[in-house]
Amino acid sequence: MPCHRFFHPRLLRRNAVLVMFGLMIYFIISASTKSQLDIEGGFGHNSSGRRLANPLSPFRWIENRRKRALKEEGSSNSPARLDFFPWKTTGRHSKLSEAEQYLLVKLDNAPLAAKCRYMVDAIYIANSGWTNKLITKYHGNEEVNDMLASLLSERLRMFDYCFLSGGLKVQDILKMDSVVSPEDLERGSSEDFMQRMFPFLQENDSLWPRVVNLTTKQESRIPSFAQDSKVNFWQNWLQFSKGRGLAVTFDPEKSGMFLKQLRVLQKLNNTLPVQVVTSGYEFNAIHIQELSNYAAMTKQDVSLVDCSPVLDKAFTEENIKTFANKWLAALFNTFEEVVLLDVDSVPFVPLERFLDEPQYTSSGMALFKDRIMMNEHTYSYCIDTFNGLQPSHEENKIMGSRLMFESIDKEFPNTEEAAVYRRFFHEGILHHVDSGLVPVNKKKNFSGLLFSFMLNLDSKVQGCVHGDKELFWLGQLYAGSTYAIYSTDAGVIGLLDDSPMEEMTQTAYHVCASQLAHTFFSGDTETHELVWTNGGMNTCKHIRAAEKDFERAPDYFQQRYDSVQTLQNVYNAPLHVQGMIIPDTKKKPWMQLRECCEDTFCGMAVEDTADGRNSASTLIQFSHAEQEFLDSISFAWCGHSFVD
Repeated sequence: MPCHRFFHPRLLRRNAVLVMFGLMIYFIISASTKSQLDIEGGFGHNSSGRRLANPLSPFRWIENRRKRALKEEGSSNSPARLDFFPWKTTGRHSKLSEAEQYLLVKLDNAPLAAKCRYMVDAIYIANSGWTNKLITKYHGNEEVNDMLASLLSERLRMFDYCFLSGGLKVQDILKMDSVVSPEDLERGSSEDFMQRMFPFLQENDSLWPRVVNLTTKQESRIPSFAQDSKVNFWQNWLQFSKGRGLAVTFDPEKSGMFLKQLRVLQKLNNTLPVQVVTSGYEFNAIHIQELSNYAAMTKQDVSLVDCSPVLDKAFTEENIKTFANKWLAALFNTFEEVVLLDVDSVPFVPLERFLDEPQYTSSGMALFKDRIMMNEHTYSYCIDTFNGLQPSHEENKIMGSRLMFESIDKEFPNTEEAAVYRRFFHEGILHHVDSGLVPVNKKKNFSGLLFSFMLNLDSKVQGCVHGDKELFWLGQLYAGSTYAIYSTDAGVIGLLDDSPMEEMTQTAYHVCASQLAHTFFSGDTETHELVWTNGGMNTCKHIRAAEKDFERAPDYFQQRYDSVQTLQNVYNAPLHVQGMIIPDTKKKPWMQLRECCEDTFCGMAVEDTADGRNSASTLIQFSHAEQEFLDSISFAWCGHSFVD
């Protein structure tokens, strides 16, 4: 009888409604739980606007695992429910160990060591064949090139998060037990991890540059704390870095220019030690003796830093060339605070001034601006590559990675750093900073220097920027570090020519030279102080420039200079500095000339004594005393006087 009652049409309809109601409540609860997990775990809509991690990203792998862990945690904390789909699966690697489950659920508050061990595991599991060496080769597929650069950026920020800023030791972390199930784990040793992360390092157990004082001939000893193997090399090197100094790198053929630079330092009564940083494969014994003689002649404290005990020879000879050598000077000098110098850079003030300047001390790196050349651009596909270096949505959730500026930003502060970012990324303008003299707090900004070096090794990135210049700020940007860019534009120094204009109150001025000069600007007094120039203090710095110019444009130079020797005499002459022009490029853009291998640029200014609104550019006319001082720097650089 009860069965008959149950199947009565009226009762059947009522029971069906109850069943449907129960199912609806079940799915509402389930959906609500899932939605909460999506919000907390970041697996729903990417409201941050950041890019999603690519398929080989360790952060994508971690977030997928965390999603699973949070779901299982939600299931275990919910009342018992009917499983209508008992055959469903979560994929091949479906088993989470109890320890991994716990770590993933508590990941935001997990101990740094446990979190870092897991992230290292994720690098290997997400891509078992990973190595940053792959960036040095150009791959035919743009997506592959961009993915490799993106993965590099993630790994470098993770390395900083754990081992540089985080203070952990690679050796200690890789010795920890992994929470990942053995069937999922692709375990790597600490040596293997470092070799894949920094393929330019040798595989020796002990790494340390050879530092020799060229005056005393004494070689620095390797400190006892640095002999615990290469896996903790960067931490040991930063611990060893002390004091202030100058670092420079150059080809042996430019060693004569280094002597000129040392003479200027002697003229300025420089007391900071100078280090010539080399890969160890450029300078032979004769070159080194030559540098020793230069140090003795100028009474400067000069040391040679030989990086060959640290650098892999094959990798170095193939990949560390030209501009990339600059990063050896940045990374392998022994100072905590350093002024990085190009060999043709000429300071006009004591070098300590650059390390005491407020914008530098607050940021750890300060950069001077390049010529504003609005007609030279990078490529749109390069901007795509650089945007892929930003932290992904997943990385931001796991490590909290955030850059000074990102493509998702809607508003920007009124700073020069923000203006440069917008001009590069939004307008594609190529030239922004001059890297001929860069003060750096190496300990504070080391991760950014590493980032810059690795970007300079990337085969695609090399074609996106001019040399090393822009990589100074881009490396700091993508490392999440701070940096400053001085707001004053670069100018040109030299002989000041003037000519009257149609308006009797107006005078036109121009300076044409190969030097790119920089000032400190005082807002209180509204005055400029000339502090350094790029390009040496000869009229033209280039070796055999006259010969090259005549070969390139014989008619032009024959008509103006008659002979190669006449032109070379002009180029060899010391630069006489009467004035400086900082062009207002919107009104008076730079004009490029053929002289000095096309490195000569003219800056133009207009001065209106009746109405300042008609004036254009910044004109600085040096006093007689200032000109005498600048002449003395030219004499020191050239090694003779104008009379000679």
